[in-house]
Amino acid sequence: MTDLAGPAALDATIAGFIVWLARQHSPLPGRSHSPNTVERFLRWQHSQRARDAEYTEDAYCAELRRRGASDAEVARIRETIGKFRRYLLATD
Repeated sequence: MTDLAGPAALDATIAGFIVWLARQHSPLPGRSHSPNTVERFLRWQHSQRARDAEYTEDAYCAELRRRGASDAEVARIRETIGKFRRYLLATD
C-alpha cells in the first residue's frame, strides 16, 4: 500500500490521514479509531515485508480472523483501510 521510510514518515502520513478524514466529514467515533487501525496495518505490513511474507490486505484480514476477529470487525477494518487507500490516491 505504501512504503514508509520510518517513524517520522508514518507519523506524517497518519497525521495527513486524520486531517483528510475530518475534511470528509467522517463521523467522529469512526474517525477516532481509523488512524490506529491503519497504523497497526502498516506496521504489520512492514513486518511482513521484512520477513518476506505475504503482506496484502487479504493476508492481514485472514490473520485477524485466525486470531478471533469477527466478520463485523474485519469488515470495519477493511472499510478503514479502503478510506486510507482513497486518502493516498487523493494526495498523489
